[in-house]
Amino acid sequence: MENELAQAYSEVYEVLKYIPMAYLNKIPKDVLNIFKTKRDKNYKVNINPNLPLEDQKLHRKTLILLSVLNLDYWCEPDEREEILNIYWKNEKESYVVLDEENNLVPNSADTSLVLYQEESFIEKIWNKLKNFFKRS
Repeated sequence: MENELAQAYSEVYEVLKYIPMAYLNKIPKDVLNIFKTKRDKNYKVNINPNLPLEDQKLHRKTLILLSVLNLDYWCEPDEREEILNIYWKNEKESYVVLDEENNLVPNSADTSLVLYQEESFIEKIWNKLKNFFKRS
């Protein structure tokens, strides 16, 4: 798991070599330094600058990190709002559901029961009390 993250840092570090300097300058130096220092220096990254990102064979974590960079540093406010709405929609669609045998499975078009557990009345009161005393 940790190795996969280090490889993702390596891939992001390599991708950043190909972006325009105007975008690179928008990323804080300490964030860039994380990619540089925590990357797997022995991992061979194969980036073809002639192919779009979606056609590259990148780790999922790499794509997530690039999405975060896009959202936090490169997007205009209206783009940011639109992207956040897309992320929210995707999150809602990925809820786990129950199949006919009551097994947990990823959400799909042929299943419709969403697994959802509401807080009990006691849990709600307990959480409100905890929040109240945290503020005090």
